[in-house]
Amino acid sequence: MLECGKQAYRTGQCDMTTTPKLITADELLRMPDDGYRYELVRGALTEKMPPPGDGHGDVSGRFAAALVWYADANDHGFVRDNAGFQLESGPDTVRAPDVAWIAPGRIEGFSAGYRRLVPDLAVEIKSPSDTPRMVAERAQMWLDFGSQEVWYGDPEATTVTRYRPGQEPEVLGEDDVLDGDDLLPGFSVPVWRLFRRHR
Repeated sequence: MLECGKQAYRTGQCDMTTTPKLITADELLRMPDDGYRYELVRGALTEKMPPPGDGHGDVSGRFAAALVWYADANDHGFVRDNAGFQLESGPDTVRAPDVAWIAPGRIEGFSAGYRRLVPDLAVEIKSPSDTPRMVAERAQMWLDFGSQEVWYGDPEATTVTRYRPGQEPEVLGEDDVLDGDDLLPGFSVPVWRLFRRHR
């Protein structure tokens, strides 16, 4: 049996004729940083993407800043930036949204590993290589695991697409206002401000 760690995954040494060793969330947490971002899907190592570029990082930071400001000002919930969440066990699944918001009362302090919960709000920033199908599938993945809402920011189109269970996706343009609805009462930000400093 070939044990497929990050190096084997990156070099293609794991192929369809081998049975890869399933990796646990604890093993993923202890793996050395090789400059790539990984997630775990039922024990199998998957590459999320190389480190994001400058534009992706700027937009992700703006979403995080808006949510942190809201959470702190209202003492309502907690924000995590690029944190992994353990969504399944035995075999383990660990996924990491670009930004996450967790409702009040669900966590306390910090965890040494991955939180074993699903964020109430998952924020993903579209990468240039993401296809519409990939975007929709990732958003649906978060909803299927139990997130109450997913926001998908598209830096090129300067739009935010809202995904909610049982509803059609809602696309907001830069002239629109993104509100928190019942999930984040009082949260409100013009969409354009999530993509740049000045209009």
